[in-house]
Amino acid sequence: MLNLDPATIIFQIVNFVVLAALLYRLLFQPVLRKSAQRAAEREQLARELSEERENVAALRAELERAQARVEEEAQSITAEARAHAEAERQELLGQVQTEAERVLAEMQADAVRLRQQALDESRDQVVDAILEISGSVIHRVAPPAVHDDLVAGLSERIREMGLGEMQRVEAIRRSLGSREPVAHITSARELSTEQQGQLAQILTALADRHVTMEMHADPNLVAGIRVRLGDTVMDSSIAGQLSELRAHVSAALAEQDSSV
Repeated sequence: MLNLDPATIIFQIVNFVVLAALLYRLLFQPVLRKSAQRAAEREQLARELSEERENVAALRAELERAQARVEEEAQSITAEARAHAEAERQELLGQVQTEAERVLAEMQADAVRLRQQALDESRDQVVDAILEISGSVIHRVAPPAVHDDLVAGLSERIREMGLGEMQRVEAIRRSLGSREPVAHITSARELSTEQQGQLAQILTALADRHVTMEMHADPNLVAGIRVRLGDTVMDSSIAGQLSELRAHVSAALAEQDSSV
């Protein structure tokens, strides 16, 4: 039969309780505190991680919004740049078109001017040729009487001017001044003594003093004479009449061109 000593049993129980208390105090409590501390740290870390994730998500959203704004601004800048470039292109095209129209108008004006100039020159050449041929023909076929009639006609015109055109006569006399009057007479044919004397008498009366005559022969006058006294020229030659005819024809053609 097992003999149990109560004192021993109590001692063992007390030792066990003391050992358990020591183990609890020295071992389990630190372990529990450590475990609780780690659990708290894990919770804190989990909270921080969650907050970090939220921050990262917020940052990512902000970056996405910023990227969207940048893309929108880039598109706006690109569109504005395209619009500006298109406006500059249109303006440049307008300037080029305006300049091209100006150059074309100038070229057309130059072409019209050159064509008109060529036409005028050709027309003048034709008129000159016709008048030259006419003068040559008249010179060959005109009898001396035509020349004499033209000389007499100019003498009569000078006499009539001296009688009825006093203002013109006074102008001729003033143009002579105080110098000795010299009449420069160009004739298509040699003047007879009678014709020279008649001219000297008429010109002396016109100048109201003696007039010296200088005679020149010029077959290009065709027929008739040309007299220069002071600043006045009096012409009855065929060449002078042809020259007047040329001026009238040129003026008539110019007026016809302007009316077209």
